[in-house]
Amino acid sequence: MFPNIFIEETNTVNETENVGCDFVFDYESGQHLFNNSSLVECSELQTAKQYIQNVLRTQVNAYKVYTEGEADSFGISIYDYLGTRKLPMGYLNSELKREVTEQLLRHPFIASVTNWTGKRERNGLHIYFIVTLKDGTVIEEGDLIV
Repeated sequence: MFPNIFIEETNTVNETENVGCDFVFDYESGQHLFNNSSLVECSELQTAKQYIQNVLRTQVNAYKVYTEGEADSFGISIYDYLGTRKLPMGYLNSELKREVTEQLLRHPFIASVTNWTGKRERNGLHIYFIVTLKDGTVIEEGDLIV
């Protein structure tokens, strides 16, 4: 009744997911970059780097633009714990690792977050990790002070 040969069609087109247009932002000056009065668009690598910076710099539920109409929250809650010595550093480091990793893996370009280290010092929490994009590009985020 059914044929003996079954051919499964597979889609071999490997397109990157369209995440829209993103513009280069200089975190040191706090300004977007312009070229001839036009905003400079990000490459895929720059988009991923800016997403990493936004995750690390954003306190969870701090801005309505990240919370309205979204099922998941954006940002990290470590800012609620900074300045207190009530929680052990091991707990803070593991929570930060979990939150940052979960947030970063939500981006369509990011494949993995590895080599995580965190260290509390006088001027803040220094973290280091390696992000691998789905195209194989490696981004080393070192000595980020939260």
